[in-house]
Amino acid sequence: MTVADHTASARVDALYLYPVKSCAGARVPELRFDADGRIEGDREWIVIDARGELAWLGSHPKLALLQPGLLPDALLLRGGGQQPLRLSREPEGGATQALIWHPGERRMVAHAGRDAGALAAQFLRELTGEDLRLVKLDREAMLATAPNPLHAVSAASVAELNEHLATQGRGPVDVRRLRPNLVLGGGPDAVMPFIEEHLTQMVWRDGEGAWRRLVHRMPCERCVVPNVDPDTGEAQVGIDTEIAALSAQRWPGQASRFGVYLQPPPGGSLAEGASLTIELDF
Repeated sequence: MTVADHTASARVDALYLYPVKSCAGARVPELRFDADGRIEGDREWIVIDARGELAWLGSHPKLALLQPGLLPDALLLRGGGQQPLRLSREPEGGATQALIWHPGERRMVAHAGRDAGALAAQFLRELTGEDLRLVKLDREAMLATAPNPLHAVSAASVAELNEHLATQGRGPVDVRRLRPNLVLGGGPDAVMPFIEEHLTQMVWRDGEGAWRRLVHRMPCERCVVPNVDPDTGEAQVGIDTEIAALSAQRWPGQASRFGVYLQPPPGGSLAEGASLTIELDF
């Protein structure tokens, strides 16, 4: 890559789908995009607490142990040594309201959904020890609560983070802590740490032979979620602090960031191993 042409090449190292928000991701061979520019099957379900509020890894780290998987007609729940639970992708439970924080309005806003039923609640109780419910969001609610449909990081950025953690006497972290949908890697250009923070768009040809593009929306501001170990469901205090320290070297005076949010195209797919052309703005 040269600064003059402001382009770089990369490939898709890994892709992750998150059927249930704030729970484990499933590595998948491809992501498919719907007509609204959403990842099909991503974060359609949420977990709520006894107050009806969205449960997330900052408040319920054991949710990292819930390993959901999507089948053509079912949501499959695994975790905690329990017998896998198969649920219909169109739950038959009652209509409900989920309270989700709206950052612009700075308050909880109610969103419509459908409860997944008592078996799902029992599964969550056995896994976390808490009274939680699984809810399938209505389509309108899914669109309203996921304004940044795809999260991308590069393998080089994760390697840079782990080098920084080593200087602080900490062990390496797995990319799963950062919860990306897309992990970029490959090629001499993509070894530059945090190159994703400078991309304006990425272009590729999908399996249908059509040219597609992912467009930059905003940086991903980091919270305490990377503290949660995806294998144990335990929070390890300080990983977020080190991410913030590394971010401050690149973006002094700004909020801690790691990764970027991208807007997918309306339709098409992105497969593991796909070659990408990245357009950059330095």
